[in-house]
Amino acid sequence: MVGGAAFVLIAGGPDFHGYGWLTDTFHGNSQIVIAVLLLAAGVLIGYGSKTAGGCTSGNGLSGSSMLSPASLVATATFFGTAIAVSFLIEAVI
Repeated sequence: MVGGAAFVLIAGGPDFHGYGWLTDTFHGNSQIVIAVLLLAAGVLIGYGSKTAGGCTSGNGLSGSSMLSPASLVATATFFGTAIAVSFLIEAVI
């Protein structure tokens, strides 16, 4: 809450412009798709972290700081996949 309040004070007021490509793509009545996609993404992230016994951030921070080879490879895989998916999304849209 303190971080949000600090942002509002520094920015001179609330400064929210939407969810990037989601807001640019879906207009009017089709904006409900944004809520559905964000909800589905949250459920998938929760399911994945529960299944894996932790989240990718925790694995990347604690495992990599301990120089665990498995964590280093996993973190590189997470980042590589995220980069590839972001380029794929940009190419499709």
